Amino acid sequence: MDSIISPDSHFILFFIVAGAAAFGIYSEHKKWFGKLSGILVTMISMSILAMLGVLPVASNPNVKVEVYDMVFTYFIPISIPMLLFSSNLTKIVKESGKLLLAYIIGAIGIVLGCFLAVSLIDLGADSGNTAGVIAATLIGGSVNFIAAAESLNFSTNPMFTATIAVDNLVSNLYTLFLFLTPSLVFLSRFFVKPKKENEIDSNEGSQKNEYPMTLERIAVSVFIAALIAGAGTFIAPYLERLIQTDINLSILLITLFAVLAANLFPKQLKALENTAFSIGIWMMYIFLAVIGAATNIHQIFEIGPAILAFYIVIMMFHFVFLLALAKLFKLDVYEVVISSAANIMGPSVAAPMAASMGQKKLITPGILVGILGYIIGTFVGVSIAVFLS
Repeated sequence: MDSIISPDSHFILFFIVAGAAAFGIYSEHKKWFGKLSGILVTMISMSILAMLGVLPVASNPNVKVEVYDMVFTYFIPISIPMLLFSSNLTKIVKESGKLLLAYIIGAIGIVLGCFLAVSLIDLGADSGNTAGVIAATLIGGSVNFIAAAESLNFSTNPMFTATIAVDNLVSNLYTLFLFLTPSLVFLSRFFVKPKKENEIDSNEGSQKNEYPMTLERIAVSVFIAALIAGAGTFIAPYLERLIQTDINLSILLITLFAVLAANLFPKQLKALENTAFSIGIWMMYIFLAVIGAATNIHQIFEIGPAILAFYIVIMMFHFVFLLALAKLFKLDVYEVVISSAANIMGPSVAAPMAASMGQKKLITPGILVGILGYIIGTFVGVSIAVFLS
């Protein structure tokens, strides 16, 4: 069936894609849909338009849509370096304290939970790649979901849209559970007494306005990100032939080069962090809008329940694993829930959770361990996929 808007209507299609991204971001900011993620709002908007025949479906192999191709080709390779400008490993290790330990325990719990889920639930022929992508997002967040999916050629798989829909739903529900955890008296025996020093106020929030977005910072951020993306995509084919692999190494190399740049030139990139992150997140929303246009609602209902069960097994094991080791490593309830939020949802949730719980000293560590997740999530996820395939 032909869509109302032709695949050749490039500007109209990009206007709609950009509009869906803006709608998702704005709706999350305004809390129009309560706790529903802006990413999910963007994807649902595009999937409805595609299913109604307004837009060409992105997953249709018989239709070439140049706007969709442009987003796949350019937006992800450029956005990933921008999101990693702040991935200074020295700073993460030095300033994150006990939260780093709790985060590592949580990440190990996710990896073990992933293998447990694979042994219990059959996700079909592509279960290895699905498990790898899920592990990547639960260790780092949405950035790693997309990077791992691109590396494993999973973003065109029917499982992709079902997985990302379930991911948003389950992650939001789990975050609500984490907010409730400190008030659950029966869990208190697993934790040491909360540390008073973590409640001391700090001036971390003032750093945000230290380097406002300017035209110069936008230009330099895009230039550096494009340079890193160019280097990664140029070297990847040679390395793939050298080690004889079908895995798309360009995203992994781009991630590696971005982390190297952030650690070799931390002072130079510090002024660009906020600008680059904002642009990178917007580009991610554009990408996810196109993914939304690939949604097949029937496949989501067919595949979704199995993926939901897969997520629940991993998350339950992750939390129980953290709980079991909390007393041994002298972790309090706030260190456990904030590190777990950094695992599952990334720094954007861990930091406000720390603030809302009055744990002012855990705001910056929450951001730092979340950024560590950005760094390692894709590598861990792809490794699990390779091991299981």
